[in-house]
Amino acid sequence: MDAELHFTIEATTKGSTIFSLVCQTIGLREYWYFGLKYFDKISHEWNWLQSNHTIISQPIQILSNSILYKTSDSSNLTDYFNPHLLRSPPISPSKSTLNLSSSVINVGQQYIKGIIELYFVVKFYPEDITHELIQDITRHLFYLQVKHDILNMDIYCPPDTAAHLASLSLQAKFGDYDQIESSSESLNLENEALLPLTCFQKIELSRKDWFDRIIALWRTHALLTREEAEMSYLKHAQDLDMFGLSFFEISKMHGTNKSSSEQQQKQLDQSPIAAELWLGIDSLGIRFYKKNKLRPEVFFSWCDIKSVTAHDKKVILNLTSDKHATFAFYAGKSSVSKEILDLATGNHELYMKRRQEQSIEIQQMKYFEEQQQKEKMRLFTQERKLRLQAEKQRDEIECKFIDYQQQMKELHETLVKYQEATELLARKAHINSEEARLQTARALEIEAQLERCRYEISRNEEEKRSYTQQIRECEQVISTLVNDSIKNRKEAEELKLEVAKWRIAEAAAREKLLAITQFNQSLPISNATTHTQHNLVQSSSSSSRTTTASPPPYRPITKVQASNSTDERTHFIDKQTQLALQLQDLKNVIQSKKIEDQQTPLDKAYEENLAVGDNKYSTIQKARSGTALKRMAMLQDL
Repeated sequence: MDAELHFTIEATTKGSTIFSLVCQTIGLREYWYFGLKYFDKISHEWNWLQSNHTIISQPIQILSNSILYKTSDSSNLTDYFNPHLLRSPPISPSKSTLNLSSSVINVGQQYIKGIIELYFVVKFYPEDITHELIQDITRHLFYLQVKHDILNMDIYCPPDTAAHLASLSLQAKFGDYDQIESSSESLNLENEALLPLTCFQKIELSRKDWFDRIIALWRTHALLTREEAEMSYLKHAQDLDMFGLSFFEISKMHGTNKSSSEQQQKQLDQSPIAAELWLGIDSLGIRFYKKNKLRPEVFFSWCDIKSVTAHDKKVILNLTSDKHATFAFYAGKSSVSKEILDLATGNHELYMKRRQEQSIEIQQMKYFEEQQQKEKMRLFTQERKLRLQAEKQRDEIECKFIDYQQQMKELHETLVKYQEATELLARKAHINSEEARLQTARALEIEAQLERCRYEISRNEEEKRSYTQQIRECEQVISTLVNDSIKNRKEAEELKLEVAKWRIAEAAAREKLLAITQFNQSLPISNATTHTQHNLVQSSSSSSRTTTASPPPYRPITKVQASNSTDERTHFIDKQTQLALQLQDLKNVIQSKKIEDQQTPLDKAYEENLAVGDNKYSTIQKARSGTALKRMAMLQDL
């Protein structure tokens, strides 16, 4: 819905026709909550487009020079405009620039072509936003409007609540955080409008600290669909004190007395009191504020109010309890008093309509939405089941892949050990072979010495005895060396056989490692994911034949599916407990990090209400206590 709608209309088109055209284009049936706004070129303010007036009769801002083409038939004049219709007003309406482009429409006739901007916004709020809104598109438009008002500080929101609402807006826009984190998408919260600017100015927390805490809250909203997250956002925003209120600055006057003379009454009308008040109008009634906009001093529900009349800047409030119980006040401009009357009339009509029997149209809308929600829930459950199955298969494949990686690691380590052992045995065999060669050479050398000795014996019989002893010793040494040489040769042969065995084992390990590596490369991870997504597309396409609404996007965060309703309830309670603990911790941090000099009067008023245990509903109850006449007397004394 964050889009622009372009229409070509005549200048004599009425506001109701344009409004109906917008509602039909976006498929909105709960049209009574919305209205169109425009920039008044005379008062330089934003006003509501009057449904029973034409476009040309209302002072809509058009910043361009129109080109006029005259014809002989000057009585046939038609003005053409291209209105620029948006969902919500700009952030700073006073600084908004509206462009008008002029061109020839039809030569031979007189035309004026221009562009005007109309803004499609919420005009009236329901009493209970979570139960009265029927259509998904209505709830979405309310969500966008309320979020816009909170971020622009039109609705006061304490920092801890603002962080909670920011986490819900992220869930509504992106889905589950863990799903975003695990995907290849990059998320930059700096580009997202999450908190009012005052949160960064009043609290001594860095942007990173704020984002970290918002992400922690975001995690607790796992499994919420976009519709559920937006409804939860509205449900929490509804508890804010300024939610759904339209405020006007007024100057209080003395109560009018219908028994007084016309001249006295005229004097009272011309002498407003300097005391300033705020008037707040919402779906419940009219409130009057004196100190701040968080604590009303006097509240009148629509059942207490008989009528509201406006004349020029003067507005008169008449109560049902007594015909003399009236309160008159002045608005800053006559256009403001007309807006007060318009909002009061519309809210009173909706207030009475809610207390009557529902029309056939409302009943049909509710029945259709119930059927649509059931179909969405069925598709959502089916999609969730398929996604959980896909995630389960993915987890199983990941576990197998991890096991295979572990086996590969172990086999690689074993192979390294085999290689080291083989190298060690080969080195040892080489050393033994060298020792055997040296011992053989030494035996040959000794044998040569023996031959020389024998030669000497034959030459010298006298030395024979001495050499005989040496020969015996040499023979013993030779025998020992020969035995050692034979033993070393045997050991060398055995080592060669052992080396051959280790080399065979090494070759087998290499073959097994190569086989596991090839198997891991062909794991069907992508095939399983593609097959699951194909089933999801077929399921969605087959279901779309029975309903016009498509299932909401959903990205699950948890990997464990609750087996029954008791487990789901326990999981929900755990998430709520975790959310409450995080919010309480955030409140404590904000309380310790707040900058006292930057606290606004609304912040101080909120702290005072919090200290005495008051909230939006208790302050309304106190402002409504007593009879209507007593409250009127209190209002006169403000």
